[in-house]
Amino acid sequence: MAGGLSALRAQGHRLVALANSPHPVVDAQLDHAGLADRFDRIYSVEDAAALKPAPASYHHVLDAERTPARDAVMVAAHDWDIAGAQAVGMRTVFIARGNRTPLPGWPAPDAVVPDLTAAARVALAQQ
Repeated sequence: MAGGLSALRAQGHRLVALANSPHPVVDAQLDHAGLADRFDRIYSVEDAAALKPAPASYHHVLDAERTPARDAVMVAAHDWDIAGAQAVGMRTVFIARGNRTPLPGWPAPDAVVPDLTAAARVALAQQ
């Protein structure tokens, strides 16, 4: 995962995380995984007072980052994260960990990849 994040950063992307967990929990998780320093900012839905996939969570991050939804990409391994991001107009990349596939009946993501390194390749191709 660190390699994929590094590749995205090398492409000039600003990297932020949005978690359903409170700040202390997500901070500890990312620290333990050795990934906290790979992100420019870490957001929690507690700031938006709405759990993902509620649009308020995504709007909170977009507003804080001063980024239009059309210029943001949600990379996630959860269908509900993809659906929430699409609902506010973001582009999406689904990471199909363990051969997962997007749920039928949900909006299709813009890309489906096996891992974060592949997501970085997709992002480069879309620039």
